[in-house]
Amino acid sequence: MKTATITDFRQKMKEHLDEIQQDQDILVLTGPKKKDFVILTLETFNAMEETAHLLSTSANTKRLMESIAQDKAGKATVRELNLEGNKPKAPARKRSARAKSSR
Repeated sequence: MKTATITDFRQKMKEHLDEIQQDQDILVLTGPKKKDFVILTLETFNAMEETAHLLSTSANTKRLMESIAQDKAGKATVRELNLEGNKPKAPARKRSARAKSSR
């Protein structure tokens, strides 16, 4: 998180905005009488909103924390997403022990 005075922001607005966008950072503008402002990209704001929503219930927070723990323990399953809306291909079947021994 970076800070700047409102006067500095006025003088270097383009530089500040470019930096916020490039670094996905937050800029706090210190104003008079402790009236501060926050500037961030819409992408950063949306990410913060989504995180707040996902953590808004204790049940969902617990589930997310358990999932993170499983991932850190190497117990996560990687799956490919089908973003095109096509029917997914049938997963490859494992050969049975009998099929392996008949070779």
